Amino acid sequence: MKLFKEDFKTKLYQTIDEIEDSSLVEVVAMIKSQSGRYIDVSFAAGAVFMFLVYTYFMFAPTIYNVYLIYFLSIVSFFIGFSVVEFIAPIKRILTNKKRKQKQVELFARASFQKGGIRHTSEKVGVLIYVSLFEKKVFIIADRGAETALPDEEWKKIKTGFQNIFSTQNIANEFIGQLKNCKTIFSGYIPSTEDDVNELPDNLDVDL
Repeated sequence: MKLFKEDFKTKLYQTIDEIEDSSLVEVVAMIKSQSGRYIDVSFAAGAVFMFLVYTYFMFAPTIYNVYLIYFLSIVSFFIGFSVVEFIAPIKRILTNKKRKQKQVELFARASFQKGGIRHTSEKVGVLIYVSLFEKKVFIIADRGAETALPDEEWKKIKTGFQNIFSTQNIANEFIGQLKNCKTIFSGYIPSTEDDVNELPDNLDVDL
């Protein structure tokens, strides 16, 4: 989470307050380092690396000591496993795209339900779920907010947030996209005098 410095939280909460002051929408932003372990990908990489090393020894013109073959095969497994497990870009490339998308959606929907975001009186809770490892943003809106905005507006919002990963400063771009939401939400779901903040801005869900 190095991309998001301490002052990011201050800007985040200020922006969410501005959105909720100008509209009925209750926004919750959740930023997670990843939505899945994908440890099987690392195990598979280790197994492949070990197989390649073992195959080399089996067909090499030089005769090697059987204990050396055994030892280096085991070592090669841990090298392959560690490289993929601890170097995120490599693991991201090796992980199936559809699987990453499904995992992010699963965690976002679980957070929406378990976090009580669907329990606002006007059904206007909106979850913006960001998963950094997968480089995915998944947005869930309760039916009150979802039906108030035209489909093209939701499409614009979702595209804008997904594009934060193509910028140099993800944190600043995320805040910028939130500010864009303020204009859209206030135009379609304006605030009322008796509007009450029903959801905490720093909601965290243990799944």
